[in-house]
Amino acid sequence: MGEVDRLVISAIEQSASSLDDFDIAAAVRTVTIKLVAYVETVRALHDRLTLDASVVLFGGLAKERPYPGSTMVTTANGGISALVRTLAVELAPRRVNAIRPGVVGDSPKWIDVPDHPHAPRTPIGRLVTTAEVVGATEFLLRSTGINAVDLFVDGGLRVT
Repeated sequence: MGEVDRLVISAIEQSASSLDDFDIAAAVRTVTIKLVAYVETVRALHDRLTLDASVVLFGGLAKERPYPGSTMVTTANGGISALVRTLAVELAPRRVNAIRPGVVGDSPKWIDVPDHPHAPRTPIGRLVTTAEVVGATEFLLRSTGINAVDLFVDGGLRVT
């Protein structure tokens, strides 16, 4: 592998986790996948990142909208915000940002769910699309003045 000028890291672990049914092994797996593995990936590629490289980490909406059973998913997604800020400092002048998709209506998880209950709650009146998430990711990769931010692509769901 040669030089890296654009890096997108996307991983997900959606195991349910609440205080009543807390599973330490599942919690460690969630944090490992969402935080430790992200850091290790960046560390492994650090010497290959060009000076104008851009990194985008995928977080999630659970950071802003916890739900029953999301204890560790919400916690790990909150950690992405801190990780983006510290990596932006450590990797400077390279840029590091996070993308935070909401419910993606045409994703494999949701495409076959008719009348998703979140759709009418979004100010745009529908769920976001994969193409919109991809477009926002491309924006973060290319916009050289954007650094150390969380960009929500949720149709405004987090404010309702």
